[in-house]
Amino acid sequence: MKRRLSLVFKQLKRKIVVGIAGPSNHQRQAVVSLVLLALTELALLTLTFCTNFLSAYIHNTIEVFRGFRLRALANAQSVVAFERMTGIFVEQPLQRWHDEKYGGWSFWNTYYAGVHPVVTVVFLCFILVRMFSWKLTRVNWKRLNEGSSDYAPVAESAAFGTAPARGSFADLTPAQQYRFLRAVWVLGAWVAFFGFLFIPMMPPRLLPVCDFFNAAGANVGACLTTEFSFIDTIGAHGSLLWDWNDESVKTLNNPYAAFPSQHTIFAAWCALTWIHLFGPASPTLSVRSTRYWLRAVLRWGIVVYPMVTVYCIVVTANHYISDALGGLAVLAFSYAAVHFYYVYKSRSYVASRTPLASPLPY
Repeated sequence: MKRRLSLVFKQLKRKIVVGIAGPSNHQRQAVVSLVLLALTELALLTLTFCTNFLSAYIHNTIEVFRGFRLRALANAQSVVAFERMTGIFVEQPLQRWHDEKYGGWSFWNTYYAGVHPVVTVVFLCFILVRMFSWKLTRVNWKRLNEGSSDYAPVAESAAFGTAPARGSFADLTPAQQYRFLRAVWVLGAWVAFFGFLFIPMMPPRLLPVCDFFNAAGANVGACLTTEFSFIDTIGAHGSLLWDWNDESVKTLNNPYAAFPSQHTIFAAWCALTWIHLFGPASPTLSVRSTRYWLRAVLRWGIVVYPMVTVYCIVVTANHYISDALGGLAVLAFSYAAVHFYYVYKSRSYVASRTPLASPLPY
């Protein structure tokens, strides 16, 4: 059944390409094929990146805001109770300590507002361009110019060709590496999206707030001033990019899209991508050599980025520690699901010895 669907999909794509480029112009067919791939990938990445806005639209369309707010507050109180019971409710004293010792809220607010999308987009663009660069090197433009109809890249081999039982990222082609990393990111973002839909979470900054209203004029805070003393740092100090009071932010943002933390998912995914693409040190390098440790630092130093991001989202009172832990759990689930899918496809290839279509779309 899966092979039939894959064949139908390929035939449909072929018809679209030939219909646009013409049956005889094979160079144009190759260009159209790559352009269609680029457009579909960009559409998928853009839609996935806007899941927060999509969750806000769905909630504003199908749910009365008062009920939405009460559910978010109830979930937040449950998280606070859980964290107090387990001894990890440190968000409030941590913010107070940071405010007294360091401050610098303009930096941290701007980090929260800007670094999260910019770094993620840079990583996505890098692996996308890397994939297309590799695909372009596989298209034989001379043959196409001479009239060959083989405009598409040749079929790829097993996902994990040399070690199908265990799997190795290095065994993948750049196109397969892109699909692997993109699939992990997309799956993680959409799992978070359903978390935003079904587990709305009032962030710490809104627990003591009484006078913050959305675009429709409804109060989004809980007004629990005696129990909580969180500071809405962006509301109080602003950022260099935007403020909660901006009308566009009030309209597009889901104030209760906190669990799981998409900031954590995306930051950890960026670190995961860097570690995978950078690769381990050559086995010929000695552990005692400077090059070995320099490469290790360059490869693993990226883990500082998600750690700083988690600190930022907690100290600015935009997330609970549980939100960050939930984000890490979602990314771990996404990675495991995609990895096992690739290993399964590789084992199927080894068992059947038949050409394996590219795992995942395209």
